[in-house]
Amino acid sequence: MLLVNGTSLAVREPAGADEVFVVETPLAPLPALLELVSRVTRGAAGGAVDWPGRPAPELDAAALALRRSWIGDTVRTDTACPAPGCGEQIDVSFGIGDYLGHHRPRRPRGVTETSDAGWFTLPRAQVRFRVPTVADLLAASHATRPEQELASRCVEAPEMSRALARRLDHALAALAPSLDDHVGGACPACGHVVAMRFDPLSYVLAELRNVFSGVYLEVHALAATYGWPEDMILALPRSRRRRYAAAIAEGRWVA
Repeated sequence: MLLVNGTSLAVREPAGADEVFVVETPLAPLPALLELVSRVTRGAAGGAVDWPGRPAPELDAAALALRRSWIGDTVRTDTACPAPGCGEQIDVSFGIGDYLGHHRPRRPRGVTETSDAGWFTLPRAQVRFRVPTVADLLAASHATRPEQELASRCVEAPEMSRALARRLDHALAALAPSLDDHVGGACPACGHVVAMRFDPLSYVLAELRNVFSGVYLEVHALAATYGWPEDMILALPRSRRRRYAAAIAEGRWVA
């Protein structure tokens, strides 16, 4: 799987312990997915990825990589048409690969990298800036004023005019496009154009919670049948545990 900057990412199969974490965690989507991707992903050389130090959109891309590897590429959801008097259910589907391709980063004309890695400048402007990292987003999520916290971390400028702020937003949107975006289409009943927000972190966490909700029944079946301890069962890869559980359900286990 390719991340925002083209780095390849390996995703391992989830174990029962990973599933229980997803189902039970009280964490918000950002720290929850940060913990999950730290558990189950590795870089191209097999080493751990410094997720807190990565550009923020890469965590969304990694969450979608997990979803693609564990469930599939096609995302299907639905929404009701908001047009007055309509309310028609609209099916929305798209491929994760296509979605990531649509949000591919680019270097805007005139934006140059400074001698400090990761920092950029704009032509004819006294400003230095960088793409917010996952750690920056975590810090901002705990701040009283999140936008000001991000700006203090990622932008250096003697003064900030509205025009300069717009230029910065445009440059950042090109360098690291947000994957928290809108998807949709035209209502088949009335033709109204519908756009619904797609937040990868919230969507993937909710979907995985639904998919992993059967872990408890499978652990119970294996423990009751074979007498295995919980930690041993939760250490099994999901596919192997499910095969054992299916054999028990079909009466094919041997006492």
